[in-house]
Amino acid sequence: MIVHNDCLILHHLENLSMNVAITGASSGIGKALAVTFAKNGHAVLAIARREERLLALCQKLKGEYGASAHFLALDITGPGAPQALFQEAVRVFGKVHGLVNCAGMSPYQEFRDLSYSHLCQILDLNIRSVTELSYLFMAHMLSHGEPSHVVNVSSVGGYAPLPRFSVYTGSKHYVRAFTNLLHYEYRGTNIQVSGLYPGGALTEFPGLAGQQIKTFAQKTMMTPERVAEMAYPAILKGKRVIIPGTINQLAVLIGKLLPFPLAIRIMESIYDRSIEPIPPTYPS
Repeated sequence: MIVHNDCLILHHLENLSMNVAITGASSGIGKALAVTFAKNGHAVLAIARREERLLALCQKLKGEYGASAHFLALDITGPGAPQALFQEAVRVFGKVHGLVNCAGMSPYQEFRDLSYSHLCQILDLNIRSVTELSYLFMAHMLSHGEPSHVVNVSSVGGYAPLPRFSVYTGSKHYVRAFTNLLHYEYRGTNIQVSGLYPGGALTEFPGLAGQQIKTFAQKTMMTPERVAEMAYPAILKGKRVIIPGTINQLAVLIGKLLPFPLAIRIMESIYDRSIEPIPPTYPS
C-alpha cells in the first residue's frame, strides 16, 4: 500500500494542537475558520468588535466540540489595539502558534464617494493592523520555536481589479505582496506563511458594503464554511497561495494574465451584471 507523503504530513499536523488567534471572527470566513480550527482540536482566541456574537461562538465551540475557546471584543484599528490583542493572546495561551488576519471591510463605492472615516478604516484594518499583528506575533513565534502559521486573508482583489473597490483592491494587493515576501523571508524557520484569496462569499460582507447580489450570482458564490474547509488543510501544509474555488481561480487568472485596463473592464462587466448597488451600512 502506498500512502502519499502529503497525507502523512497532514495527518501528523492535524494531531498537533495549536493555539490560534483569529481576527474578524464574529461572522463570515473568520467565524468559519474559528469553527474549523476548533473542531480539529485547536484552541481558539476569537477577536472582533461584537461581544455578543463572540460569546455565542465560544459557547458553540465549547459545547459542540469541547474546544478551548476564548474571545476578545476589540476594535483592532484603535490606538494600541494590536499590542493589546497580542498581550491578551499570550496571557491566554502562553505560546501562540497561529495568527489568522481575517478582519476586513470596504464600502462598495467609487473613491470620490468614500467618506474620510471609511477610507481610514479600510487602510487601518486591511493594512496597518495586518502588518502590526504579523510583526508582534511572528517575533513571539520565532522565540518559542514551535511549528507556527500566519495566514493573511486577502481577496481575489489581490490579483484582479475590483470596480468601486479602489482602496480595498489596493489594500489587498498590499496584503498579497506582504504575505509573499514574509513567506520568502521566513523560509527555513518554524513559521509558515500563507495567503488566502477568497472571492465573493455568502456572508454579511456584501450587504454591509452596499451590494445586493442578484439571485443567479448567489449560486456561484461559496459559503464561508466551504472556504474554511478548503483552506484548512492548505494552511497546515504551509501553502503560500490558497485560492478556494474554480471561479475564484479564474478571476485571479484575469488579473494575472490580462492587461490591467482590460481586466478592469471585464471585472466591471461581471459586477454590473451580478450586483445591484445599495447604500452601504457600515457605521462611520
